[in-house]
This record gives sequence, structure tokens and C-alpha cells, in this order.
Amino acid sequence: MDVSNLRSNYPKLLTYLADNGYGKAHKQWIKRCVNLVLTDGASCEIESYEQLYWFEVEKCGYIHECTRKTFKSSLGAVWKFDMMGKYPKWDEPTGFMKQPKDTDLLSDEFKSILEQFKVDAKAVGKRDHTIKVESRAAARFMLHLQSRDKHHIADVCEKDVLSFFFDGEKTIRSRAYVDKVLPALKTAVCMIGGAAADVITMLPKMPRPRRNYQYLRSDESARLKAVIHDDNANCSLLAKAIVAIAYYTGMRGTDIKALILDNIDWNNDSIHMIQSKTGEELRIPLTTSVGNALWDYITCQRPRSKKEEILVSNRRPFIQSPYLWHHIKKVFNEAGVRKEGGRTGVRIFRHHLATSLLANNTEAPIISSILGHKDPMSLNPYLDADIEHLRECALSIDLFPVAEEAFIL
Repeated sequence: MDVSNLRSNYPKLLTYLADNGYGKAHKQWIKRCVNLVLTDGASCEIESYEQLYWFEVEKCGYIHECTRKTFKSSLGAVWKFDMMGKYPKWDEPTGFMKQPKDTDLLSDEFKSILEQFKVDAKAVGKRDHTIKVESRAAARFMLHLQSRDKHHIADVCEKDVLSFFFDGEKTIRSRAYVDKVLPALKTAVCMIGGAAADVITMLPKMPRPRRNYQYLRSDESARLKAVIHDDNANCSLLAKAIVAIAYYTGMRGTDIKALILDNIDWNNDSIHMIQSKTGEELRIPLTTSVGNALWDYITCQRPRSKKEEILVSNRRPFIQSPYLWHHIKKVFNEAGVRKEGGRTGVRIFRHHLATSLLANNTEAPIISSILGHKDPMSLNPYLDADIEHLRECALSIDLFPVAEEAFIL
């Protein structure tokens, strides 16, 4: 393996890490990998970075998954710098020893269907995330067909389709997967015609599940609010800021993570941004509770970072905070809420705000404007937890003879 390029240029890599605030542990891993390449990698037995990776894993006995992942990431950063002259970035994978994508394994016909689907979906305004999810589901469906030796839509039969959703004894994929596969098949109808339409009719007719949401009870809500406002609470200012935003504004998790300082109008007490899901503008009041939580975090705990996002990780190089749930869970634990399990994510606060406003007779258009709904019908799923108004719809059972034992628990 030729290591001459790395031997000449590795000081530049180490300088880059130091100048960009990378932590001590990360720099040590990179140095270790550089030394590994320049020693063992220079031997005649090693011909590639991939071979060097497996050689080192076997020699050092890297059994723990986390250690192997760290080693692979660090060696990948050295590989990318050596082979492509690119410096590492926290928010970009190195691509080292990357597994082939599902789409790379598809037949030409299936590939062309997926590519056309992406073009059509983009043209009608579908979000990039939605296109990605539906493309991935369709690719896995097509790979399953190929595993049954069906490389063309015209060759597919009903057993091929149903075996993707049932293993012969139980359902292995739900109605949601049917909905994700369907858009790409509709594109196939436009491209191929009748054969693709026949495949659509073969999709299983599964009922759409409807479950009542595990809403936030009033006692749970009170305990969470107490933690948000408790200066002595045993959780970080970052965690309290995240929960305060989610609790009082009902913002989606993706929008909370994307908040930047320019979104906050401190003078006029408002938050304004473009929503990631709908692309629509959202403007909501900046309440005292949210403003104080943000101000405390920004002035007292937020590390210095070049990132525009307000919420950043507390580890170098201080990138945008990738996981909200981890911080939210700490607040739930501090409040003694749902420590034994149950919903604890961002969405429960959005649901709680909507149902609280409904219970207080707030008009639906106002609630939709606060939550940033593009479609007024999006409010319907929140109605199942509007307990106060549901009680008004209840019928008295006084006129019906019911055995007393029926009410004994």
C-alpha cells in the first residue's frame, strides 16, 4: 500500500483538527490511525485501507461495537484525506467501507422507475424527506421481488407481492408500508402501463390502524412545568430550553433543532421561521417561559460555536444538537414522569398543546395557525384526547339495566 502521500501531508490533517476545535479523544484516534497506516499499512502484506481495517480489528480484538465504530470512523477520515484530499466533517460520513445502496442492486427497469418517481415527486412539491422514505421503501420492495427472481414488473405475481408483507404465519409489514410503496408503483403505471397497475391490485388490503394517542395527563404536565422553572433542577439548561420550546410552542422536533438566532425577535417577543415539513412560514409569540429558557441557555451554557443553530452539542466541535429525545428524557426523569416507559418525545408536547387549546374552546383555525398546519384537517387526530368535550357527548346509562357487578374492578 502506497503511504507516501499521507507521510508527506498528515501534519496538515492534524493541524486542521486542532484549528477546528476537535476534542482530545478524537485527535488521539486520528493520530493512532495515521501511525497505523504509516507502519502496518506500509508493509507488503497490506494492499488497502479495507484490508488494514480488518487486520487491526483481528489483531487488537475489537469486539465492542462502539470501539469498532470509532476505529472505522477515524480510519475512514484518514482514508478520505489520503485518497481524496478532503478534511473530515462531523456532519458528513466518510464513505469508508460503505455498503452498496439498495438502489445500486436493482435491475435497470426498477432503477428507472425509482429515478422517474423522484423526478415526479419533486415536481409536485413533495418534501425531500418524504421522497427519501418512499424511495427507500419501494427499493426494498423491488429487492424482495428480485430475490424471487422477478426483475421486471411484468413477471411479478400475487405471491411475490404478498410474501413481502406476510411470512406465511404473521404480518411482517403494516399498512404504512403499503402506502409508502404505492407512489412508486403509480409512477410505474405511467411508464409501463397495465402490468404495473396489476401489481397495485395485488397489494394487500390492510385496515388503517387507529390508536388513541397517549396524551400528557394534567399531573404529568404540572411536574414537567415545575422542572422547567426550577433553577435547582438536576438537568442541563439545554434540556430545559428544548422542553420549554416544545411544551409552550408545540413546534416540531426538526424545527426546534433548526432554530437560529435570526428566528428570535427579542424586541417584539416572537418566533418566526419557515417550517421544514410544509415550507410555510410560522410566526408565534415568544412567551416569557420560552424566552427565559433560551436566554439562560445561550448566555450561561451554550459553547462557542460557528454553527448558526441555537441548540448545539456540548462536545467539540459543537455541532447542531442531533438528538432531542436524549435531553427531553432527562427532564422527564427529573420530574418523575414515565420513568417506567411511555411516550416521552417531542410530539407529545405538540399533542398536549393542541388538546389543551381545544379544551379551552380555542377555535380550530387559531390552533392550526399556532401549530403551523397547512391543512386544517390535520387537527382531527388531536380530537381523541379532548376529554372535556368528549364527556359532553357521553350518554347516560341510567335508563339501561346493567348489573352492579359490571362496574366492580
